[in-house]
Amino acid sequence: MRRYAFETISLGDRAFAFRWSEPLPAALLAARAAAVSALGLPWLLESAAAGGTIAFYLKPSCSSIEDAAAELVRLWDGIREEAPAETRRVELPVVYGGEFGPDLGACASRAGMTEARFAELHSSAVYTVEMMGFAPGFPYLSGLDGRLEQPRRPNPRLRVPAGSVAVAGNRTGVYPNESPGGWQIIGRTAVPLFRPEEKEPFLLRPGDQVSFVPAAELSTTGEDEDKDMDKSPWAPANPALKVLKPGLLTTVQDAGRVGWRRYGVSVGGAMDDRAMRTANLLVGNDEEAAVLELTMIGGSYAVERDLLIAVCGADLSPQADGSPLPMNRPVFVAAGSELTFGKARFGCRAYVAVAGGIDAPAALGSRSADPRARIGGGSGGRALAAGDAIGAAAASPRSAALLDTLRARAEADGRLACLSAVSWQAADDARSAAWPDGEGFTLRVVPGEEWEEFTEASRERLLSAAYRVEASSDRMGLRLSGEPLIREGGSELVSHGVVPGTIQVPPDGNPIVLGAGCQPTGGYPKIAHVIGADWPLLAQAAPGCRLVFEAVTLREAEQAWKRKLREHALLKVGIGLRLAQAASEGGTK
Repeated sequence: MRRYAFETISLGDRAFAFRWSEPLPAALLAARAAAVSALGLPWLLESAAAGGTIAFYLKPSCSSIEDAAAELVRLWDGIREEAPAETRRVELPVVYGGEFGPDLGACASRAGMTEARFAELHSSAVYTVEMMGFAPGFPYLSGLDGRLEQPRRPNPRLRVPAGSVAVAGNRTGVYPNESPGGWQIIGRTAVPLFRPEEKEPFLLRPGDQVSFVPAAELSTTGEDEDKDMDKSPWAPANPALKVLKPGLLTTVQDAGRVGWRRYGVSVGGAMDDRAMRTANLLVGNDEEAAVLELTMIGGSYAVERDLLIAVCGADLSPQADGSPLPMNRPVFVAAGSELTFGKARFGCRAYVAVAGGIDAPAALGSRSADPRARIGGGSGGRALAAGDAIGAAAASPRSAALLDTLRARAEADGRLACLSAVSWQAADDARSAAWPDGEGFTLRVVPGEEWEEFTEASRERLLSAAYRVEASSDRMGLRLSGEPLIREGGSELVSHGVVPGTIQVPPDGNPIVLGAGCQPTGGYPKIAHVIGADWPLLAQAAPGCRLVFEAVTLREAEQAWKRKLREHALLKVGIGLRLAQAASEGGTK
């Protein structure tokens, strides 16, 4: 890649991007992003090309965007990438309008033409895959006729069917899976763009050419896709728990699916990474092992064999056979007992770690369930349902020793006790960060790239008013209500890299704070970013919770991340010492 002018932009405090001032071929950017990833830089988690930019995501051990960006700039001219992959041509049959294209009429009206003419112009062009993003295999296609350009919807739909062909700004694209989305839907194709079960999961790649062919009907229907979600879950060979009542939303989650952002795959993983890691450490697991994530209402589970577990995060009133189960500490639960979790008394998401880690097949390198991608969790991405079996791998020797001592303690009670626990516990970080009334959090933010495009009153409002978390919030993002935020200037944005904590503002002015399950790219303006050290608090902000935002500098955000790393290191060492003592001295220390 010859020398081109680019600028460095921050994506909060956990990622940054290079953006070029002149158009560059999509395949060339993708090749350069791959070459950077191949360098093995100690701070780089992954990189992804998107719309004239390459985003670079920091590993947890790295705390300084400025240092990472400066090193990459120094290395830049010496990086050599392989030649871009050969361009392919793909045709997609599309049924335009009607139930498959509910926005076609409005789009045609805005363009001053008939629906038939709009569809004719859309299908007569040859498009180029500029990048992948938003959803697994979602292609951002350049080459749209300027007469067909459309604004994004004022408020994103909560459900866009798989195969939907859509337009936003000067781009068109195809939704590979059912998902929320704010593009204008003009038609639908039955060709699957994301096939996770195949060796090559993605039909398209950056640089490919795509054309749409009008069709009279779909060759298949969405019924087949729905059946995929209902397929029998994986049957573990080592069952630990059986779902009796699944609660509101219970899924398997781990540290996430790294390395696939360039194809539009969400990193996902536990919403409250801190609670997940703490729960795993308490039972002697690798801190990134898979756990259960319980949301708002936890359900009930039959214990299939003696287990060592830990529950961290939200207080869902955990019990074993009716006896309160202490949180934030390792607990022995006996085979045949029943674990129950009620409604959240504090927070939103609880994490249940089992010694050995939840055992489910890995999909694209992670066990995490991704409902939008329909992968992971041992259930095709769906939430757990009644009757599902939950497996756990073999516990470490230290965990097994602690389980034995806690079991002996339960038996020594002179009755068939279903649980016993150590007397010490890890700190409850989310509760300590909550407001005194427990109904809200203060989240620190750094300005987003479009900060200055919002009115002064809107910027002041973001940093002074309380916003309410709406019931429509999910793992992708927290939808907030309050006084709308108004963007004064700026044109329709080309979709770009986003990260958890990004505060996007759709045209209706109601901000959305992206969560761990967010899409890799988005096109709504970014007014600010919640700093990485405060991401766990987003996970515990339940519907009705109030959020207040406090501005900090990037330097302060980096210092907060360093403190988080230091506190976690001390926690890890402290728990390790406690586990060793408890296993050797009877489990009470």
